[in-house]
Formats: sequence, C-alpha cells, structure tokens
Amino acid sequence: MFLNELKKNEGIAFMQLVKSLADSDNVFAKEEKNLYNDYLKELNINESEISESDLSSVCETLKSSSNRCKNIIYFELIGLALIDGEYNEEEVELLEKLGETLGITRSKRIAFANYFYNFVDVYGFSVVDAESKIALLKEQAEKLLA
Repeated sequence: MFLNELKKNEGIAFMQLVKSLADSDNVFAKEEKNLYNDYLKELNINESEISESDLSSVCETLKSSSNRCKNIIYFELIGLALIDGEYNEEEVELLEKLGETLGITRSKRIAFANYFYNFVDVYGFSVVDAESKIALLKEQAEKLLA
C-alpha cells in the first residue's frame, strides 16, 4: 500500500525481511508467496536483486531510514505475518526483535497488528481481498503511520 515510498535500498531490505519472515515458520504459504510477488512488482525489484541477509545487516541498512519508512516496513510485515491466518511464535519473535531494533514503540506495533485484525472482524474482509476498499484501508493505515 505504501511501499512506493521506499528507496531502492529500503525496498531490497524490505524484501530480505519478507523472505526471513515468510521462512521463519518453515512454511512459505501460498498466500505469502503471492504477496511476495506483489511486493516485487510494487517495488519494481527483480528477485535476483534480493540476496540472503541476516536481520542485523538488514537493520543496519535501515538505520538511516526515516521513521515513516521504518513504520511502513514494519506495518507491511505484520500484514504478511497474518496473511496465512497463522501468527506463530517464530514470526512474533522476529517481528518483536525487528520492531525493537527499528525503534518502533510497543504500542505502535500492537496498533499495527490490531489494524489487520480489526478489518477482518469489523469490515468482514481481509486486507488482501480489499481492492475495492483500498481508499478506506489507506485512510486508516495513514493514521497509524503518522
């Protein structure tokens, strides 16, 4: 939704995090793979540009990024973690460590997760199926990213 705001190096770092998160539970679900491909298109990045990297290297790349870019990256990763209906311990640990390293407050991290839960509960559709409701999604997400 907001990935077009990322610089090229931030987009590559984001995709490295996407791979790490999707693989953290040892299951790269179909939904995760579809979203991964959508991310590549949105960022205009080729898969060959995404090298394997550890969390500390990726965080070093993102250290100089704006708070908004860090929030966007974390927000999108929460959405990825929840897309397969599973939010398992490995994903939680990786996201917690990443959030702390990027300086995203615990309350903001919880608000991001609640955003995705609330849309399914309140509006009766998932964020992934929300093409027709993208304006509403973007408005709500924009408030969180501020």
